[in-house]
Amino acid sequence: MSFRTAYGYTHSENGWRMCNRDECVVANVAPFTNTAPIRSGDAATILNAWILWYHQNVEPLISPVWGWSAQNDVPNSNHLSGTAIDLNAVKYPWGRRVMPPEQIAKIRRGLQLFEGTVFWGADWQRADEMHYQIGFPEGDPRVALFAQKLNAGYLGIYGPEPATVQPAAPVDDAAIWDDIWTQLTGGTK
Repeated sequence: MSFRTAYGYTHSENGWRMCNRDECVVANVAPFTNTAPIRSGDAATILNAWILWYHQNVEPLISPVWGWSAQNDVPNSNHLSGTAIDLNAVKYPWGRRVMPPEQIAKIRRGLQLFEGTVFWGADWQRADEMHYQIGFPEGDPRVALFAQKLNAGYLGIYGPEPATVQPAAPVDDAAIWDDIWTQLTGGTK
């Protein structure tokens, strides 16, 4: 695990240390996510949950997801710290506002559910509708608390294994048929 300086920056725009690829994981949680290294730990927990939530509630993923990158046109990009992802980039070009209002409403609802831990690039002056990133700086306790909440089953994305279901008690077929016979015949055999 290692960190670095990129383009003269030790931290990305959202306050996370710039990292090398070995600081990231690929969870492959939905289609096209095998191309998206994400910062390991709580950032991966949150961003992978966001990918799943988006795929299930906003629209299906149709193109490779972009995550960590070694280089970027933006010198303090959050992709350089592994704390940003781009979803369906081919549909939502950087600098343009093309997303339909009904999808924007779904994303806004999701951002509320994620309690500020995910920030949307559409909220920048120069829109980046494909872009989502961790919304708080590295070390902010809200990141760890929300990751714990997700791991405990919040939103049904992650959580402990379901409880083992106890098998039903054995059925007494004879008693059931006797009961049916009694109901049909009024009790006479």
